[in-house]
Amino acid sequence: MRKWLSVGAILGAFILAGCTLSTTPAATQGPPGPAGQTGQAGQTGQAGQTGQAGQPGDPGQTGQQGATGQAGDQGKRGHEGEAAPCPAGEHRHTNPDTGKVSCVRD
Repeated sequence: MRKWLSVGAILGAFILAGCTLSTTPAATQGPPGPAGQTGQAGQTGQAGQTGQAGQPGDPGQTGQQGATGQAGDQGKRGHEGEAAPCPAGEHRHTNPDTGKVSCVRD
């Protein structure tokens, strides 16, 4: 089978070579013709794809320290303490008009 394929290929090559050989002399060429017209402009290309989103930005700077608060209100005044004991030879007496306690001699 290979042998027949080889023989066919060689015969085909001789036939093609014989067809391209011409016994008539080649005609001489004339001068080149004028240049052709300029072709039309091509169509505009399609728009490109949208780019990817950018990376997130860096974190912002730390804010400034806030102002100092106002001073608080003054505390309430404490209760008055009990009267001290009277010295020797005196005793306590409460004034009925004012309610004030004082020491008086015995």
